[in-house]
Amino acid sequence: MSDYWRKKYEEAFGRFTGVMGARAFCLGRQALAILLKALGVESGDKVGVCSFTCLSVAEAIKVCEAIPVYLDVDKHLCIEPQEILRQEPGSLKVVILQHTFGIPGQLEELLLACEKVGAKVVEDCAHSLGCSWKGEPLGKFGEGAIYSFQWGKPYSTGQGGMLTVNSKKLLEDVDSQIRELASPASTKSELILECQRQIYSIVEGLRLESYLRYMYTTLRDIGSYKLECDFRFYQGYPRLAGEMTAKTGSKQLENWPKLQQIRRQNTETVEECLNKAGLALWPKPDEADVTMLRYPVLIAHKSRIVQQARKQKLDLGGWYMSPVHPLQAEDLLKVNYRIGSCKRAEDMISRLVHLPTGVGLNKKIFEAMVRIISQN
Repeated sequence: MSDYWRKKYEEAFGRFTGVMGARAFCLGRQALAILLKALGVESGDKVGVCSFTCLSVAEAIKVCEAIPVYLDVDKHLCIEPQEILRQEPGSLKVVILQHTFGIPGQLEELLLACEKVGAKVVEDCAHSLGCSWKGEPLGKFGEGAIYSFQWGKPYSTGQGGMLTVNSKKLLEDVDSQIRELASPASTKSELILECQRQIYSIVEGLRLESYLRYMYTTLRDIGSYKLECDFRFYQGYPRLAGEMTAKTGSKQLENWPKLQQIRRQNTETVEECLNKAGLALWPKPDEADVTMLRYPVLIAHKSRIVQQARKQKLDLGGWYMSPVHPLQAEDLLKVNYRIGSCKRAEDMISRLVHLPTGVGLNKKIFEAMVRIISQN
């Protein structure tokens, strides 16, 4: 099976992020699992993770037979550095530093805290493509990083993930894990995903993308989710990105400067609307240059605001719905999260909504969203 486009995509992504190497997968969770394996994560090891995360991250840890340790958040919804320092030295094999909505939080303090407790650092850059800290791209501060290209990410290939590494030795270890454990993408899944991309392209051409985004977020936020994964790392669990997906990713990467400019301009418009309504802007570290994936706002009546936005077909997001989205109740225990263990994260989640920054938006839409927020 040809891997021309996958290798081309990996090389281009590696150059763009300035890293030693990159490897493309069907899903971001598969990329993370391979990276953790390459870092030596084994059964019983503990991995520190942000308590504002999603099932994909917890799944990658669990399939390695490791134990996720949830660390409470700071005002940026990133890990609070003191949470790392409270851990026994040597108790955490790895800490996954999530750059939530594109913001790296207290990055220097986080890196120092990880060093003090002897934990390796993996950056979760699923939200933060194109962001930097003191001029250095995010993804270059740890042993490696992971990226996601699902619908709703900085750019999308429908599904897809990437890992990057910052040393030749780790790249060799990653490739060893790939040879041992990974399989090619299935032809069936590639064809289904290509059909989805074609439909999305038609919708985008008809300028119905904002409505499609509204429908997607509505279906995502409504109803219950039942966890059925048994967390097995079997031969073929990680799948390398297929050729059609990799070709799409290469084109999206080429188009990223345009997409990034749109997100930055929309963020400025959102902040203008929030300022006008007398609402607080989300804090961003002075050292960070951020391209926001979504723009978060803390409010008092989350459920009511989200419902009003749905009635007006506005993509005012209410997720995450729990510290390990979308899990609830007993399903949280299956990924080692105990309700009440990360109180600040739980409180912020109960009051958090966020505005989109992607294509197909305008000031009128943002004003309508901010009006709903300010009237509640």
